[in-house]
Amino acid sequence: MRSNSRMVRLMAVFFVVAALGAACGKSNKGGGTVKIEFMGALSGDYKLLVEPGFEAAKLAFDQANASGDLDVKVVLEAQDTQGDPTQATSIANKIVSDDAVVGVIGPAFSGESGAVGDTLDQAGIPFVTQSATDDALSTHGWTHWFRALGNNSSQAVPEAQYIAQITKPNCAVVAQDGSAYGKGLAEIAAKTLTDSGVDVSSQEQVDPNSKDFSALVAKVQSSGCKALSYGGYSPQAGPIRKQLTQAGLSDVQMVAGDGIKDDAFLQLAGDAGEGTIAGCGCAEINNSDDPDAKKFVADFTAATGDAPGIYAAEGWDVAQIFIAAMKDGNTDRASITDFIANLSGFKGLTKTYSFQDNGELDEAAVVTFFYKDTGGAWVVQGPSTDILTG
Repeated sequence: MRSNSRMVRLMAVFFVVAALGAACGKSNKGGGTVKIEFMGALSGDYKLLVEPGFEAAKLAFDQANASGDLDVKVVLEAQDTQGDPTQATSIANKIVSDDAVVGVIGPAFSGESGAVGDTLDQAGIPFVTQSATDDALSTHGWTHWFRALGNNSSQAVPEAQYIAQITKPNCAVVAQDGSAYGKGLAEIAAKTLTDSGVDVSSQEQVDPNSKDFSALVAKVQSSGCKALSYGGYSPQAGPIRKQLTQAGLSDVQMVAGDGIKDDAFLQLAGDAGEGTIAGCGCAEINNSDDPDAKKFVADFTAATGDAPGIYAAEGWDVAQIFIAAMKDGNTDRASITDFIANLSGFKGLTKTYSFQDNGELDEAAVVTFFYKDTGGAWVVQGPSTDILTG
């Protein structure tokens, strides 16, 4: 009798353990928890350029965790840098000391990427930016850094060519906001304009902390130029466009990069923004006929209440790259880095991903789209290669 009672108890324990294992198996196969950090401006003036990418990445990891396809549970942590290199540095120093962190999405901006790149790279953490475009980022020799879009050159060159071929102005003024992103964009644009036969009347720098851009407006007015190439972000670009129009310069064509392609520019520029051109490596996912893209748009909208904004689809793609690495059994910093470095023909929503040895996206995958402010909305005009000649 004692022996039978003991057997009954053992069988009861066995069935309880088995039941618990079955219940837990759907969400986590027992490999523990890993962290992916999302670094970018999630509050402040620049958040509309970054939030969509974070929301898309969160959606991707939520779905992956729920699917039961991963050996680990992935926790996506929001690290709000406000786009400030100093804040980003403090955050990076904390990230590298957390052994559970196996990857970073971002940093979203170029200045903060340059500030923390050495720290993340030396810690062996793979970091993949969905939106930082400064050409110099690929020159540091980082072996854990990857860029999931084109760089400043892939934007600024076609933007300047747009001015030369489509606007065809008598001359142009080039301005920038002093940031790593803005300065890099403006330098390339100025050279390309000159090489394209457009006289660059002057090159100006604005104070990103100012709301009064009358000095730049006066420069444009005195030059008589009918084009302004701008390197910077929407919180300044919107008021610049509005103040140009208020000064009677509505006929000056403004062309800028992805830093202005958000709702903040549309709101700040108002009616004066009509006709402004933004070049962007971001795909217009909302118009896609691809079934996967349509599902993403539907899921994103259901989760957030909004349609995907700038770099949402790219944020999703970067998250999917990390997820693919983990599905392949790579759950530590080194093996995930190796997986990304050796990625070939990975099909995302926006492009097919492969990376060069310096972390840049394979050139064949780089596309820049032109968007126009039309009736208070950014309307895609098409790939730059379809619009420009040569």
